[in-house]
Amino acid sequence: MTRLKKIAAQFSSKVGVRDLPRLDTQHQSNVPGLYIVGDLADAPIIKLALKQGFDVAQGVASHLSSVAHSIDHDVLIIGAGPAGVGAAIALRDAGVSYMIYERDRPFSTIDHFPLGKMIYMEPKGIHNPTDFDVQDSTKEDLVEQWAASLDSEDLNIQSSVEVFSATRAPHGFDVEVRSPDGTPTIVRTQKIILAAGKRGQFRTLGIPGEDLPHVHYSLKDPNAHAGQAIVVIGGGDSAIETAVSLADGGASVTLSYRGDSFHRCKQRNQEKINDRSERGLVDVHRNSRVTEVRANTVVLQLGDDQPKEINADQVYPMLGTEMPLAFLKRLGVRMRGDLRAIDAAWIGSFMTFVYGFYCLKSKQQLYPFGADDPLGFLHDAMKMDLGFREVDASFWGTCAYALLVLVFGLRAYFRYPSPVQQRRYLSLISYQWVFLFGVPELLAPMLIDRPWKVYAVAVPWPLSIWSMIDAPSWADGDTLSAVLWIAAGAATTFVAIPLYVRRNGERFCSYLCGCGGLAETLGDTWRHLAPRGRTAKNAEVFGRLIFLLAIPVTLLILNDAWAFFAKDALYSTKVFAQHWYGLMVDFWLASIVGVALYPYLGNRVWCRFFCPLRAYMEEIARRISRIAIVADDKCIGCGECTRYCQMGIPVQDFAQKQVTLDNTNSACIQCGICIEVCPLEVLSISDKGREVVLNLPKLMPPMASWE
Repeated sequence: MTRLKKIAAQFSSKVGVRDLPRLDTQHQSNVPGLYIVGDLADAPIIKLALKQGFDVAQGVASHLSSVAHSIDHDVLIIGAGPAGVGAAIALRDAGVSYMIYERDRPFSTIDHFPLGKMIYMEPKGIHNPTDFDVQDSTKEDLVEQWAASLDSEDLNIQSSVEVFSATRAPHGFDVEVRSPDGTPTIVRTQKIILAAGKRGQFRTLGIPGEDLPHVHYSLKDPNAHAGQAIVVIGGGDSAIETAVSLADGGASVTLSYRGDSFHRCKQRNQEKINDRSERGLVDVHRNSRVTEVRANTVVLQLGDDQPKEINADQVYPMLGTEMPLAFLKRLGVRMRGDLRAIDAAWIGSFMTFVYGFYCLKSKQQLYPFGADDPLGFLHDAMKMDLGFREVDASFWGTCAYALLVLVFGLRAYFRYPSPVQQRRYLSLISYQWVFLFGVPELLAPMLIDRPWKVYAVAVPWPLSIWSMIDAPSWADGDTLSAVLWIAAGAATTFVAIPLYVRRNGERFCSYLCGCGGLAETLGDTWRHLAPRGRTAKNAEVFGRLIFLLAIPVTLLILNDAWAFFAKDALYSTKVFAQHWYGLMVDFWLASIVGVALYPYLGNRVWCRFFCPLRAYMEEIARRISRIAIVADDKCIGCGECTRYCQMGIPVQDFAQKQVTLDNTNSACIQCGICIEVCPLEVLSISDKGREVVLNLPKLMPPMASWE
């Protein structure tokens, strides 16, 4: 059972991606009157957080009402970081009574950054509605400049006060705040703006002694520890940078990491720690863990060896931060990942609708759409003579499919402001309406006898095994037609697709494909639910297995037409393969599972895990494709690129390490959304090293409206 739980966790849509509160388009949480801004609300960088806090507070100020009860403040702001300060400025300018409560001190998160760390104020095109300086600078310069600006702004801030909980009241909220000595006070307010962020919630070890005064979770001045014995714990960028800074500052540093390699950190940090280790400046202990912190030592467990004590004047557990879930729970805030009864009911209804839709579209005689079942009459009821052709449920299903791609494609077109994304959605819509509906369903029936054969060119093998199959009757003498159609399908699959993949990678899935068209339009709402983790990555092998299965199935069906082998010997096998491949792969996996699980496992379940065409293109792409996604050195680890990757790729890991992301190491379909949502414009498309200018806008799409 433990193994099954571990596998399930690796396949979870939440693995590797931070969960976020459920917010409406005004940034209001599920608790009426409680608004969330800043890092907890998809504004992980300073400039965006400052503007977001200002904009949301303006909206809050416009919706305040006069209350019959006496209150202490109209609005209470939790957190004096960029988002909280931006909100306070907007409220002050609007003449609203407010107060900021800060657990530490203003801009403490920024102040905790390492000495000399560069702070980048991007995107450059974002308007700054305040007088705070937003130029690229070191941490020290920025804190000094903002402290001066804070003095001149004369904002109402109470530092070293912790907001513990909030309960609903007739006037709005009764908020419990606690002074440094733990004394509680009730503050009455009408609205709350939560701008606390998540970086202040340091991850701890859970071991004896970690609350001792010489244990620190951020490094301000490494030079202050010259000559001291320091133990740093962790293997990420923060831990490596801390160890290197302390060693360069003259400290005797020991680095303990439970892993066997520093694969989580950036390449340049790996080079730095290896250099300091080789020079004897940092004593690195891999596969180790600190089990106890004592007054002047730590207890270090090295594999299966006996524990040993190491001198430690100061201890720095640099384990990253975590979401303040306990605090959010006390406030009553729901997370996006929380599955409510209404969510489960909606997902169930969506799955039922998808099943019914594809039963009709695929003309499946499955319950309740069978001949003797309650809805069996619908198959015949949807038959109609349009004059130029007779149609049935399959035609109407294709019409509905095309309309869904059009409607939701236009929605996505206006959601994403970049020309690249808008051209992509126009491509998806056009391909669907011209090659997957207009030509085969409307034009071809007026010109040729078997109009469905047009799909042989538009839907390549092995996505459709019929693209390589034609079954003429030798008696009809239609051999030439069969040869031409098979040649067209073969040319598409074995000539056009490889040429396309060489230049564009697997973009067919995100620019042209019919399955991808629905996934990128209707399914875009759920792209962030893509399963992540090692087990999910390993599950991609099923697509390659189906690709291999498509080969004998195609040959068996071809044999029925060309009699390469005696039909009597293979007929039953052919019927069995054709029936079960069509039922299990084309109907259940490609149609039902692939679409019905959009709201639970994201929009690329079929494409990523089962599609034989993507598996075929991936085999080509890993050998000859020239397209890749590259990163510069500005990644701050906000996680947006990973969270919105519909293929479940840990894009942030590639970006932080500046490792090229292509089809040799991922299932990337080059949709470009990771580039779109990156707030620092770290990512870009390249032609194997040569950057391709995309002319992306400087404004992120409104993430809060994606749910």
